[in-house]
Amino acid sequence: SLRFPKPLRVVDSTTVTVGKNRLPWAPYHGERAGVKLHVAYSPESSLPADVVETIGLRHDGPVGEQLTNPQQVLVEDRAYFKIERLDRFVEQHQLFVIRMKDNIELHQKKSLNRLPSASSSVQADFTCQLGTKQYRST
Repeated sequence: SLRFPKPLRVVDSTTVTVGKNRLPWAPYHGERAGVKLHVAYSPESSLPADVVETIGLRHDGPVGEQLTNPQQVLVEDRAYFKIERLDRFVEQHQLFVIRMKDNIELHQKKSLNRLPSASSSVQADFTCQLGTKQYRST
């Protein structure tokens, strides 16, 4: 079992699509319309903590800003990944675990000393800056 310093807050979204005549105010793709539910889930209570409703074409990233909580460890997938957000999380002391996009560059990678454990699935432990020359994390 993992021991986190604060409770987890798992954020993800799902899109529900129907024919465009059913929801003409929520165009999606082609002949479809859609709404999206962005959910912050609390594993401790097994209940949604917050829900934000949008049209299906709304990107997850900006909506994810509304679902943060510094009292919890934020867990999100790569749809919410943006270097500027990570910098803001560090400034605001928002703990987070976010799956990185595949094309992210690691800069000034420095290994961290840790005691190896045979039962651990950790493949590497390091600190670095993320991003390209045009924009890197602080």
